[in-house]
Amino acid sequence: MARAKQSKQIIQMTASEWEAAFPDENACCAYLVRHRWPNGVACPRCGNVNVKPHGTMPWNWLCNTCSPSGSNYRFSHISGTVFENTNKPLRDWFRVIHLMLTSKKGVSARQIHRFMGFGSYETAWSMAHRIRGALANEEFQKLMGIVEVDETFVGGLAKNKHKDKRGQGGGTGGIGSGKTPVAGAVSRKGNVVARVLNSVDAETLTVFVRGAVSEKVSLLCADTWVGLQQARRRIPARARRSLARAVRSRCDPHSND
Repeated sequence: MARAKQSKQIIQMTASEWEAAFPDENACCAYLVRHRWPNGVACPRCGNVNVKPHGTMPWNWLCNTCSPSGSNYRFSHISGTVFENTNKPLRDWFRVIHLMLTSKKGVSARQIHRFMGFGSYETAWSMAHRIRGALANEEFQKLMGIVEVDETFVGGLAKNKHKDKRGQGGGTGGIGSGKTPVAGAVSRKGNVVARVLNSVDAETLTVFVRGAVSEKVSLLCADTWVGLQQARRRIPARARRSLARAVRSRCDPHSND
């Protein structure tokens, strides 16, 4: 009987090989830049390749194409990645990734905390959460971490507009005012997503949250508007269950509620 075809063996990087490949922070930064922009550094916002290095900040570049004010848009090698808005060196992130990928039965945040010697378990948990989200979901560019969602109405009152632009509504604010509804989601110390909507009902806001916020979000903060509460139900129970406590302490939301 013919032997069953064996799967191709995966050659893993050993600890000594990892140390040789990433001896310091600059080596990690160079590796990320080389693999992220193999054809040369490009602006993550507009794709412009005619960027110039920042004079005093290493691994930072300036783009004057996507900045209408004339001031250069500054970005770094970690802008728009899972490493963005972190106070941990990139080498620590690479070490945690190597640990997670080479652990046959997986590795817990507790073990990462003990191995890396981080100051808090929450730091290790957040890093592992981001890495797993990036590995498991191609849409990891959606907002993650602590995310706040709110809606507002932009524009003047209907009665103050030109007659052909008044539309409906004669109230003083919110629904019925004739103003334009806008929904926004912001990741704490991260990116912002805003959309002009036709309505702020539950169905419309749910579609917005589904497209802007990752299901792997660690905490979603929202006010008491019924439409947002309906949209919040798509988030795992773990993030919703801790909402009330986090709003009073860790989350400290900036919404009007």
